[in-house]
Amino acid sequence: MRNVVLWVGMSLDGFTSGENEQLDWLIPHATQPEANEVFRHIRERADTILLGRVNYEGFLGYWPRVKNDPKASPTDKAISRWLDDTEKVVFSRTLHQVTWQNARLAQRDAAEEVEGLKRGAGKDIVIQNSTRLAQSLLAADLVDELALVVAPVAVGKGRALFAGLPHQIELERAELESVRDGTIVVRYRVKHAHSRTNSHGGRISTAPES
Repeated sequence: MRNVVLWVGMSLDGFTSGENEQLDWLIPHATQPEANEVFRHIRERADTILLGRVNYEGFLGYWPRVKNDPKASPTDKAISRWLDDTEKVVFSRTLHQVTWQNARLAQRDAAEEVEGLKRGAGKDIVIQNSTRLAQSLLAADLVDELALVVAPVAVGKGRALFAGLPHQIELERAELESVRDGTIVVRYRVKHAHSRTNSHGGRISTAPES
């Protein structure tokens, strides 16, 4: 069974972006060498990326050209090549096609799509940011590992990663790295329940981003 790994940056108070999707408070911390090294190991273990529409469109507008930018860092060039070369599954209600190489639209409910991927052959599957998609897969108990870059910033409002979860998630620490600027890079393994149902005893539905 393949593992699903969530790689995401967040504030100390649990937000992955500010009230108006701002990330200026996160970027200086998420690009620290220690965070880049953890992400490098995650990339080496993975051959599939899961993206919601918002992150797909944002990444497509930036990353493909970075590998050929003489001013880009070696780390950013490596990420650019990895994003180009790796299978990308995009979850959206509104997109009718995706144009990035090695990308395809998910054809099923997010939980069904990811369950199928987990049963197939391959390496790890990475959720690349995409908070709403991550929330739906956390709710369905389909995430096996959390890799979090926790910035030493409290933003107060924004998109909260763990808001609205229908059940408690228990975690086991796998790795912890403290950065000089106060950032914490931490990996947790998810302690899965044997079965997970909603309050009516049925399956928790998961929907893609619009």
